[in-house]
Amino acid sequence: MSSLRNHRVIIASLFLPNTAVLGDSTPPTPDSDTITSLPTFKTAPPSARPSLIPTKSGPLKSIVEDLRDKNAIDSVAGRLRRKLWVGTLGTNTNGLKESLKRNMEWRMREECESLPVWIPDSEFASCYDEFCHQVLWPCLHYAIPDAPKTKSFYESASFKQYVAVNQRFADAIVATYQDGDIIWVNDYHLMLLPQMLRAKLPSASIGFFMHVAFPSSEIFRCLSVRNDLLQGVLGADLIGFQTANYARHFRQTVSRILSAEALPKGIQLENRFVDVGVFPMGIDLNTLTEKRRDPEVAEWVESLRQRYAGMKLIVGRDKLDEVQGVRHKIQAFEMFLTKYPEYQGKAVLIQVALQTTEQNEFQGGVSDVVSHINSRFSTLTYQPVVFLHTQDLTFNQYLGLLTVADAFLVTSLREGMALRTHEFVECQEGRHRPLILSEFTGSYSYSGFRSCIPINPWDHRATASAIHQALTMGDEEALSRWEDLHNQVVTQSAQAFVTSFLVRCLRSNIEHLQSDSLTVAELDISRVLPRYKHSQSRLLLIDFEGTLWIREPASLALKGVFDPPDEAVAVLNKLAEDPRNEVWLLSGLQVKGALEKIAEAAPKIGIVAENGCFIKTRASRGVESTWVNMVVNFNLTWKTACLEILNYFTERTPGSFIEEREASVVWRFWTGASEENPPDRQWARRQASEAQNHVFDSLGERYGLRIIPGAILNPGGPAHSHTPGGPAAWQSPDALDFEHDTTADFVLPSARTRSSCVG
Repeated sequence: MSSLRNHRVIIASLFLPNTAVLGDSTPPTPDSDTITSLPTFKTAPPSARPSLIPTKSGPLKSIVEDLRDKNAIDSVAGRLRRKLWVGTLGTNTNGLKESLKRNMEWRMREECESLPVWIPDSEFASCYDEFCHQVLWPCLHYAIPDAPKTKSFYESASFKQYVAVNQRFADAIVATYQDGDIIWVNDYHLMLLPQMLRAKLPSASIGFFMHVAFPSSEIFRCLSVRNDLLQGVLGADLIGFQTANYARHFRQTVSRILSAEALPKGIQLENRFVDVGVFPMGIDLNTLTEKRRDPEVAEWVESLRQRYAGMKLIVGRDKLDEVQGVRHKIQAFEMFLTKYPEYQGKAVLIQVALQTTEQNEFQGGVSDVVSHINSRFSTLTYQPVVFLHTQDLTFNQYLGLLTVADAFLVTSLREGMALRTHEFVECQEGRHRPLILSEFTGSYSYSGFRSCIPINPWDHRATASAIHQALTMGDEEALSRWEDLHNQVVTQSAQAFVTSFLVRCLRSNIEHLQSDSLTVAELDISRVLPRYKHSQSRLLLIDFEGTLWIREPASLALKGVFDPPDEAVAVLNKLAEDPRNEVWLLSGLQVKGALEKIAEAAPKIGIVAENGCFIKTRASRGVESTWVNMVVNFNLTWKTACLEILNYFTERTPGSFIEEREASVVWRFWTGASEENPPDRQWARRQASEAQNHVFDSLGERYGLRIIPGAILNPGGPAHSHTPGGPAAWQSPDALDFEHDTTADFVLPSARTRSSCVG
């Protein structure tokens, strides 16, 4: 595999890292700890360079300077040939002249490796404020889209603006794309972008990473545009998530909604495979260490220790929206002061709030809770809750706060990787104070973070007890917990995250391109016939179902023993009579029944039954044909549990029935014509998706099963099938008994679908 040094990386995110600020306005804050892993708190515009643009409303703070701030991509710059950021400035741009935009594009590209995407203000507002924040964000964090929040979505057609924004990104990337580029699409703002890019750049290496949570299918299916979003993401070669649970939810959702085949490592689509992986995010430890060494940080540490001498400090930093659980945190702290009155006047909660676009009523509700607690417990010299906004302190002040903290409290109701916990652990080097972490964060799913004090943020009393446990924890226990946390932070670095994702994305693309090269074209008789006549050693692989025989699903013969079509048997015998032909019949059917009768009627052909689980050798050179069981040593105990599940769904799906075979099971959930009874057909398909997910969740990974959705029968060729015994069938030296010692000079796979021909 080629090195990353041979490839340019195009990073697409809705916002360019540390985007510009026009006048006194501020850009929307990204909704998660994304690639820009270290936040920058600035109280004044950069002064190192003159303003790029003088305006009546104030200078445009230096885009160039902001874009030079360190981020995770920069941390691996030495391993990349080049990079190019593609995103918006995060501020109003309608008032900028075209000449000014062109000048900005040139400077940002030359000096910052960045390409701005120009989006009309109204289009951006509808996409970001309405669809992304009022529809997608709540849904991804387990809040079912309700009527009040989604009303504007349906009335203003904000999804159309979401599509338009994604299309503008696609156009910008396609215009700058070069062969060999790796395109990395980031977060839920751009879920349609991978498929848009795939349509224009079919061979491009495209990765998509979701920086936030992904809910269960029961939540995601509430979105009316669910199909569009899922199909958009599936345009990527690789789809990454922060935790295994989020990846599993995505696979289940695709399987249930799109009826695609979900496998442990990804999604099998009709014409290609999409990898789904888990990539824990991290921080750039080198950059953080460098910032911690700033003398100003030490000054703030000393100042804070003097200011809060004799007190215990509990620190938190969260976005001020509902899913971050800020209200729950403050209410739990009130419970702590009530339950442990000895800490009144001796414990302070310092809560840092990040900018947000959340509705102001939530911020007002948090302010009311803060005011209530402060009015209840405050004295002339004591304020229990100190509530700060990010603009109220610098990053050096924040690092000082993390250093002197006696505990760090995260009460998120739903969140991905909480990278602020990584920062706290690093800043606690030498003090080793504990981390109190919500069980609903992605960070908690990793073993190293199990050394935190876990909490259910909905249980205020238990959270209060956790705060008390943290403040009274002995040094030995605190050190042991910190060492586990620190080891996880070191191994889950920003460098490891970026490198692993890009390498996996590149590898996935190469594998997909190699797989595409095996695509079998439709049969062209005029080209095939001359080659057939002049060849001396032929291998003919013939798919039975749909090629020699098309059966009626509703037929009673489907459920019982039936005679193979005479015409099909005659064709096979005629082909086998030619000594230059090696004829193999490929089928997903079981041995008993039609295939057994074909074996008797056409002894000179080889037969592969149940997608490679059983093989009948050819009768040749005076040796009779025999059936070989390729799964004799396989564990088939899964069938009992599988049949129980399918029987449950059969009872609830009219007209459905089960075909039990020796090493596989088929559930026929719809036997009518495609145009018959749409409501019943839709119900049957829904039941099929539910059954598929149930079988896979219960048995799939444990037994290595592959659950294949299909209309009538979708057998992959034996070498392509993941059915137990499939690949092994063709590895047996006795399975293919060629009449000639020479290699076949003519190979013809014949099937109803291309996928059945590909080995």
